[in-house]
Amino acid sequence: MIKSRNKWVPYLFLLPGVLLFLAIGVYSVGFSIMLSFFNWSGIDFSTARFEGLANFRKFLLGDDPIVTRNFYNALLHNLIIAVSQVAVVVPTALVLAFVLQNTKAASWYRTIYFLPMIASGVAIFYVWKGLFEPSGAFNSLFLWLGLDFLAVPGGMLGSSSTSLLGIILTSIWGGLPGTLILYYAGLTSIDPTLYEAASVDGAKKSTMIAKITWPLLKPITLIAVIQMVNGAFQAFENVFIMTGGGPAGSSEVIGTLVYRTAFLNNDYGLASAIGWVSFLITGAIAIFSIRSFKADI
Repeated sequence: MIKSRNKWVPYLFLLPGVLLFLAIGVYSVGFSIMLSFFNWSGIDFSTARFEGLANFRKFLLGDDPIVTRNFYNALLHNLIIAVSQVAVVVPTALVLAFVLQNTKAASWYRTIYFLPMIASGVAIFYVWKGLFEPSGAFNSLFLWLGLDFLAVPGGMLGSSSTSLLGIILTSIWGGLPGTLILYYAGLTSIDPTLYEAASVDGAKKSTMIAKITWPLLKPITLIAVIQMVNGAFQAFENVFIMTGGGPAGSSEVIGTLVYRTAFLNNDYGLASAIGWVSFLITGAIAIFSIRSFKADI
């Protein structure tokens, strides 16, 4: 009888966490989905008006030209950040992982590379903002080197032609450590006897990388790509702190658009609709990536 009673004790300890998750997580998601079909200013839900798919039509089908332009502008910026991150981070992290694997002080370097992931994002992005200021480190360095044409008079973040580049650079910097650790773990887990057998057969180093290393690292690459795409579509903190989506929407992303729509324009229904469409796009890209990689794995 006592044993039968004790088997429920672990579940009782889990119960508060499960109830909290249901109260906050599931309720919030459900309320957000419902909200996307309503027009609500956020003051009193009794004033909310059901509008069906009107919120989705505003930005997807052009019912509201301004909202449509803002949405596709932000979506394009998210896609540019995602593609730039994947294109730069994957090869860079792979090369650095190879270097780390053959370095005696690998643990020390791993600690340095991992710092961006454990540092406070808010503090770090304020530092980046300072570096991009008109009198910041980047402009000062370019002027000191005589590369005046690279210095932006108003600062990189103050110009509509370069503000998105500043966001991309911080996104690449933030995505590199995690991908590097993934590749390093993948490289160290590969059985050395595979390389020994290939060496006996007379295979060159480049052939070993192409035929052994890269195929075995493809699952890790898939994880890294999905993480970076997901991170790019969730971009908010760095954009909000560094540019606020400006100047003139030149660095606007879905996250800042949702924030502005909900908390500045008081249109919570439209903000929810934009957020859910962004979620579906991210999911579609993830599924496409998985299927593309599975064909080669």
